[in-house]
Amino acid sequence: MKSLSIYTLTRNQSIEHISKLERQLSGRKFPLKIRTWEWGSMRALAAQLEMHMQEVYSLRFFYSFQIPRLGKEFDLLQIKDNHIVNIELKSGVVSDQAIRKQLIQNRYYLSVLGRPIQSYTYISSQNRLVRLTHHDHIVDADWERLCEDLQKEGTNYEGNIEDLFRAELYLISPITDPVRFLKKEYFLTSQQRDIEKKILRDIYVKQSGCFWFSGIPGTGKTLLLYDIAMKLSVRHRICMVHCEENGEKWRILHERLQRIDFLADEQIRIEKKSGSQNSGQDKGPDSSQDYDQRKQFNCEERKAGTQIPLEKYRGILVDEAHLLSKDKIERLLELSKEQPVIFSSDSEDVISSEEMDKENIKKLENQTDIKVFRLTNRIRTNAELSTFIQNMMHLPPRKNSRGYPHIFVVYANDDVEAENLLSDYIKQGYQWVEIEESERQEAQADLKMQAVRDMDKIVLLLDERYYYDEEGYLRAACFMKNGSSYVRKIFHRLNHARESIALVVKNNEKVYNTLLDLL
Repeated sequence: MKSLSIYTLTRNQSIEHISKLERQLSGRKFPLKIRTWEWGSMRALAAQLEMHMQEVYSLRFFYSFQIPRLGKEFDLLQIKDNHIVNIELKSGVVSDQAIRKQLIQNRYYLSVLGRPIQSYTYISSQNRLVRLTHHDHIVDADWERLCEDLQKEGTNYEGNIEDLFRAELYLISPITDPVRFLKKEYFLTSQQRDIEKKILRDIYVKQSGCFWFSGIPGTGKTLLLYDIAMKLSVRHRICMVHCEENGEKWRILHERLQRIDFLADEQIRIEKKSGSQNSGQDKGPDSSQDYDQRKQFNCEERKAGTQIPLEKYRGILVDEAHLLSKDKIERLLELSKEQPVIFSSDSEDVISSEEMDKENIKKLENQTDIKVFRLTNRIRTNAELSTFIQNMMHLPPRKNSRGYPHIFVVYANDDVEAENLLSDYIKQGYQWVEIEESERQEAQADLKMQAVRDMDKIVLLLDERYYYDEEGYLRAACFMKNGSSYVRKIFHRLNHARESIALVVKNNEKVYNTLLDLL
């Protein structure tokens, strides 16, 4: 999308012509539906600028730009090589608090460009111009200052604005990037915020209930779960249950988040309620009494793998819930009658039911009193790679017309050729993700999963064990020694690629031919 002249766009004409003109000037792929009040606010802005400066027609802005996959939108952006001016347009009365919140968020997203940012909001119904100060205050602004900012020396960016903003730049994981998370250097997408609002509203009213959100890898589930945990822990002590080990990252979060205890799934123990439990002898996790001792005790318990009674927490949040056993899910569902329980899980619909036991997820699906949410916006993952992975796991009825320019499939006849091809990709910057593991590696499978998160380029070997069944699912002729599914591991490993995937198919012409047809 290119920048355009708001002078050209605000000349008097029909709104239908404006939409067509905007698409012509911006090069937008799809027509933008411009509402009358939006156009009216922009016309009022242009009129005010004409009263305070010359050559308004020479100003270039990116209009109504939305960061792909994040849903974050900006009304007007002037981007030069040495500074940025952001102007938000409002037709009706808006509180200073709401304006401040929006401009601060905008500044965060724009900060990735590393240039000074001037932030303004124009309320056309009041003919009021305000700006965000360097101390994050909203103050009335004068038009002369805005015009001065707009006319500062600098070269306008004339390229495609989408090339400047990648969703990956804004994404953090509380597990892999705990420092940025603790500094709150992130914002949720509109979809994440909507889900969080509904969950917290119910919890604050009922103080109990069962909630479950899921989505394919890369839709921001873990970040959403942790943000909810942060908000709940303001009032009560809660616990976060992880179904995979995260070692040192847990330690950093545990030390800083004093009202959140981090447990492994094998530590789940549900005690039955008894009259003596709340007799006052145990003040529960919300008590500040002997806090340091309790915190140290919890650390030692986790090291020893001791099971923890979860009834005492005022909220339980479960990450990677698709890895929970059926009996543990049943225990947590029972507990949700008395306290809030929130599940987060990967959607594994594209994996054959023959490759994994889906009874645990079906247990959640069959609950009549559970609130279910689905995250659909792919944030962390590349849309092209994600679509290919989905289609590779379960063949689509028709070929993707856009193709996959960042997917490569090559063939090896034997081990020697496979090793040579893998070595070549490794020299090109790809990281080899091994699926076949030794017993020692299998014992550390969760740690290994953590170690391969978020690679730019991944290369993977598919050998003779793989095939496609009659329903088009990718299958493996056997399971790993620990009973895990090779196919399931492939699915999760490939979803950590951010830029490119290479598949080396060894001595398996049927799978090779199928994958080539996908491309």
